[in-house]
Amino acid sequence: MNSVGNNPIQAYAPLYEEYDYPIDDVTGTLPAELRGTVYRNGPGKMEAGGTPLGHIFDGDGMLTMYSMSDGTVHFRNRFIQTKHYQRSIVSEGAPLRALGTMRKGGLLANALRFPANVANTAVVMNAGKLLALWEGGRPTELDPDTLRTKGEYDYDGELKWLGAFSAHPKWDRETGEMYNFGMAMAPVPKLICYRADRAGKLHRLGEVRLPRPMFNHDVGLTKRYLVFVIPPLVFPLKKFFGAAFGLLNYIDAIEYDESMGTMIALVPRDGGKPRIIHTDPLLHLHFCNAYDDENGDVVVDVMNYHASWEQLNGQLAGVETLMETSTMPFGGLPTRLRISGSGTVTIDEFSSVHGEFPTINVFNMARPNRYFYMSAATGGSLYPNALTKIDNETGREITFGFPDGELPHEAVFAARPDATEEDDGWLIGPVLDAVNNTAKLSVFDAKDIEAGPVYVGRLRHHLPLSFHGCYTPRIAQPH
Repeated sequence: MNSVGNNPIQAYAPLYEEYDYPIDDVTGTLPAELRGTVYRNGPGKMEAGGTPLGHIFDGDGMLTMYSMSDGTVHFRNRFIQTKHYQRSIVSEGAPLRALGTMRKGGLLANALRFPANVANTAVVMNAGKLLALWEGGRPTELDPDTLRTKGEYDYDGELKWLGAFSAHPKWDRETGEMYNFGMAMAPVPKLICYRADRAGKLHRLGEVRLPRPMFNHDVGLTKRYLVFVIPPLVFPLKKFFGAAFGLLNYIDAIEYDESMGTMIALVPRDGGKPRIIHTDPLLHLHFCNAYDDENGDVVVDVMNYHASWEQLNGQLAGVETLMETSTMPFGGLPTRLRISGSGTVTIDEFSSVHGEFPTINVFNMARPNRYFYMSAATGGSLYPNALTKIDNETGREITFGFPDGELPHEAVFAARPDATEEDDGWLIGPVLDAVNNTAKLSVFDAKDIEAGPVYVGRLRHHLPLSFHGCYTPRIAQPH
């Protein structure tokens, strides 16, 4: 069990209260040029109807908002009013089936029931709409100022049936277009590709047929392609049908089949048949970036785990305390795949620092990036305890270590207005203080993270660890 002193780290302890206040307990100064809003999403409570949930993917989504202007930060949090959340606060036991949690009542209560959309994974601003994402279903739209839930959003009917829409869309900053995909398990396993234009209208690009039902979490974008690096995380047919008919939960139906290797799919952005390439098996969840290099190769950076799926899923299922039975270090290793025009794939680990939740200056998305940042684990830590910056040109690694017992969430990058250098901006992220059972917002100068945060705003309460966030220059107006 991970602990600070004799106290276990309560990484996902619920925050039932909803707050709305200016942060007034601060150290340092919020840069005057930093004006905008950071939104974050993650599981706010890990129980439903008084029953503990079995996996962090099942927790009800809670948005947090940090509105920054004139040297001050305003905090607000709200639970996303999904059907699961609304029923969970009045029910006895889990009201709906989830990815890793079964309803009470056995087969009849679970058979042929899809997992509830808990809207807990990511949040994006697209064409003026604030959308909470959960990859098994449609986005949920919220008011960007009050965080009031408006309801599921289907892009004017373009998201059909379950409306699966991944939690990791990518942007072409030159065109203003957003690209994403959705998983379909049946009747034909496939990944459906989408493009949202600058006005927010969704267009279907094509699809990638899968050899069997599989799980894929992220996608890359280059100037030519949507890039999928699909790990061999499969639903064997016996387990797939077992999960469908309520014999086991959906997460337990996944297996890592190394014999399949990794399937790479390059989907042309301008239409056309996907190009399929197979390479060695990799176990990863997140991309850092993807781009076409000067030689015409496709380059993709991922966070590759040296672990079994059982170990990784064991970390993710550690609800009451962070990764309480895990023995593997937190995160994966930064790993670069280079795909040549002839289909040759080379795989190179370019750092020995374990980490997750990679972040870049989003203006370099879909083109070569010199820098990337991640929540890191130093000293073999089982939980994130540092922030690391990697220089892809020099190989230099710079790490800021947080005090013992402090766990950083994913940091998001906010570019300085009119910046001309890639790392001219700020890294913004909450930090869980497990010693004092509270949380704070830390802002780092991305050019010099080693110097520590330039601003720390202490919240009046704790925050459960969140998953993903975004920054927008639009300043939210709480009211």
